[in-house]
Amino acid sequence: MNAYKKVILLVFFILLSCKKNTKEIIQYDAEGKIVSKIYGNPAEFIDSIFYYKNGVIDSKMVTNKLNKLSFYVKYYDGKNIVSEGNTINKLKDNKWKYYNSKNKVEKVVEYKNICGEEYPNQEWNYDSKGNLDIPNSSFFSHTFKNSKFESKVKNELIIKYVPLIKKKGVISLIYFSPDFDNKFCNIDKIKKNGLKSSGNDISFKINISFKNKGKKYFRGYIEEHFYEDTNNKEVVNHKTRKVYIDIPIIVN
Repeated sequence: MNAYKKVILLVFFILLSCKKNTKEIIQYDAEGKIVSKIYGNPAEFIDSIFYYKNGVIDSKMVTNKLNKLSFYVKYYDGKNIVSEGNTINKLKDNKWKYYNSKNKVEKVVEYKNICGEEYPNQEWNYDSKGNLDIPNSSFFSHTFKNSKFESKVKNELIIKYVPLIKKKGVISLIYFSPDFDNKFCNIDKIKKNGLKSSGNDISFKINISFKNKGKKYFRGYIEEHFYEDTNNKEVVNHKTRKVYIDIPIIVN
């Protein structure tokens, strides 16, 4: 996309189709080389291909104009993929895959929209054999004691967390509330519950229940606290990291 932004566009060819009001737009640079091809119905979807100056494909993107959802693929050399994933309103959303030069997945990053900003929430790294590299990953998993949720009945939620910093002295806390909004904009404004855990084997057990039936959500975030050593013993570098949790639940 960066190559596309830098070129000077001189000519637009627009070919109109009578069926479904589709358009094809071919864009050229100052040297007459194709920069991009865009095809689709501008009111519904757009299928785009962007090129480097040497004619090799740089990236592809399919955009649904109705819900502003796009699927984006970035290439090394027109064939091997660098990364791929969805965007909503131009922000990366959900899990993105990143590949090495041999076209194998080397990491997966989950992105969330946190109060209008793109946020890398969890990360899974893989070794050359495709095995999960836990020492270089940070993520959570969850299970319920009872697979079926019933209204007004408590159920135990178990959350296991692999911290970013894996050393002694790291403290992890989980905060949760039924009043968190879906983009976590209000976490500093409302009352919330919290639990504490430390070490590398981090696990939280939380009893939750819902009064009414239907689709519900458990929302919270894990706050990881760690301290960096400095040459000055009177100075302490304290850092925090948040991992946001949004678990859909069907209550029968």
